[in-house]
Amino acid sequence: MAILTLGVVSCDRSIYDEDDYNRIIKESSPVDSVDQRHSWQLTTNYSFRFTADIEADVSSVCVFTDNPLTSDAAELMTQAFIKKGETVQLSITAPTILTIFYAALVDKNGNYYVTPFNASRTSVTFSNATQGRPVGELQPQTFTYLFEEDFPQAGDYDYNDLVLRVSQQRTGQKEITLNVTIAAVGGSYHIAGGIRLIGFNYQDIDSVRTTTGESFNDGVPAASLYMFDNTDMLVEGRNKEAIVNLFADAHWAMTFNPSLSYGLFQRKKFNVSNTTDDNNQLRSTRTLSYVIFFKSEKNLNNFTLDTLDPFIITTYGGNNWETHLDVYRDAQVLYEYTCSNIKDLPWALKIPSGDFAYPLEGVELGFKKKTDTGAIAMFGAYVYWGHSFGEWAEDYTKCLDWYLKQYATTGSVW
Repeated sequence: MAILTLGVVSCDRSIYDEDDYNRIIKESSPVDSVDQRHSWQLTTNYSFRFTADIEADVSSVCVFTDNPLTSDAAELMTQAFIKKGETVQLSITAPTILTIFYAALVDKNGNYYVTPFNASRTSVTFSNATQGRPVGELQPQTFTYLFEEDFPQAGDYDYNDLVLRVSQQRTGQKEITLNVTIAAVGGSYHIAGGIRLIGFNYQDIDSVRTTTGESFNDGVPAASLYMFDNTDMLVEGRNKEAIVNLFADAHWAMTFNPSLSYGLFQRKKFNVSNTTDDNNQLRSTRTLSYVIFFKSEKNLNNFTLDTLDPFIITTYGGNNWETHLDVYRDAQVLYEYTCSNIKDLPWALKIPSGDFAYPLEGVELGFKKKTDTGAIAMFGAYVYWGHSFGEWAEDYTKCLDWYLKQYATTGSVW
């Protein structure tokens, strides 16, 4: 791995040379030419108006990825409270490759009145809806968040240093529940993690608790609290923003109660290798549901997965650095840090799938470079030609389905 010499806050040119930094990042990149227009988004935001124009005594409106009356794979994207004759406006964040959605009015007896609609619609009515009951247990839409721990250095681009599965669901008039699963910790260093609630200040939140009363920070050693200096589930950011404190130490959160032989001295990699040895372990994933109680229901109809900014905190050069999705790379929620403007592969990705098969340790998400002979070399976890990560990196309009399981390289993903 290339080692960079960086200034952390002052950006002193005698310490930090951005041209050298950009050159090292570029040379380390597994893709020849990254599209400078890239925002690294595989999702699209929509806003629709829904009118409860049926005679049933309805109580809520829901939007699904598929028809809940016929598919047990339908995921709940969003929901709101509504009464007969009312109209509500709802926002959703959807995979860009998905263009047909299903809306349902739900009455007080649990009957669903379902109608399909196209992404190009702005208003949805239910006069031709089909009535029935869901065929399966409804689950909220889940996205997978992948992190490289090396920011601001070049990473190894296997994007498994921390893998989170996150969903959100409206569970009350003034209540949103976030379900957070730690799926893998492939990092070698101390990683803390949180979620910024975009558009909401600390003062907008009444309280945050988990449904079980547990925390990923239960029993965490005091020595691990130097990134999040306490274990409060709700903390205030530098700009008064609301931050959900997930964990002060991802390795501790995954093991919950590591032995002294593990402790703070040897950070094993969890769920990134098919073998168990001195450095790798297979463990059950851990999930906690955070219930956020807002002081007002204002804007909760527009609360989507894009309202969430999951991020990690790592240490480099004696300072703390935040790693966000590329669109929020300059957020500096809890800490100030220098961020280069280079446009190459990001240190974090959001995948619109709850079961995304992330790369095994040491396997790049996708390598695509031209060799000296002019031939294109492609290898890694997602290199299916015409549906590859590398092609998407080179042109943000192409291969928007590269992350689907049928395009994963056998033996290279978890």
